[in-house]
Amino acid sequence: MGRFWARATLAAACFAVPLAVAEEFSFEAGAALPESVPEAARALVAEEGVSVKSGDAAVVSFWMRTAPFEGEPASGFGIRFDNIPEGAFLGVLEFPQRGSDFREQAVPPGVYTIRFGLHPEDGNHMGVAASRDFALLAPVDKDLDVAKNYDFDGIVELSADVGNPHPTVARLELPEADEGPNLWENDYENWVLDMPVAGTVIGIVVDGHAEE
Repeated sequence: MGRFWARATLAAACFAVPLAVAEEFSFEAGAALPESVPEAARALVAEEGVSVKSGDAAVVSFWMRTAPFEGEPASGFGIRFDNIPEGAFLGVLEFPQRGSDFREQAVPPGVYTIRFGLHPEDGNHMGVAASRDFALLAPVDKDLDVAKNYDFDGIVELSADVGNPHPTVARLELPEADEGPNLWENDYENWVLDMPVAGTVIGIVVDGHAEE
């Protein structure tokens, strides 16, 4: 997600206040679930979240799904997380300040759902990433049927409520660790947060953006 969650412009995704010049991040467990999260979503996610921090300031916090997935897992070429259904609800996140996504689109402060999505196999998306695995964001007050696994058009429509011309996306990576939370920097100088999601550990790019 563009400096996705955090970078200096947060510009932060996910996720823009100026941050310190240093681009070292840390994480802290124990974040309380925002009151704005509807009961249906609260029932599926961890009560305590994990915050990614720059210095003493949290730039994004995550509360990931603990309930098992239901539905047929995604399958096909270029899919790393082939045990997760396409369109499945992965959890919620909060940007305390304006940020940006993996495409460097602005993301207003607020609470968002995260859903598993696959970028299309078409000419417009060739070379976007090494795999098709992404997450799409939607405002938490717009994505109310969290038990439903939406199809591609459905999650794109939900993500349109963020207000960007393109779906608001976070990049998913294979985790470095077998357990989470774990924060690390990959070969592309992206910061990745490994988090457990319904028994699977996934890596979410919290600082970094797509190479154009």
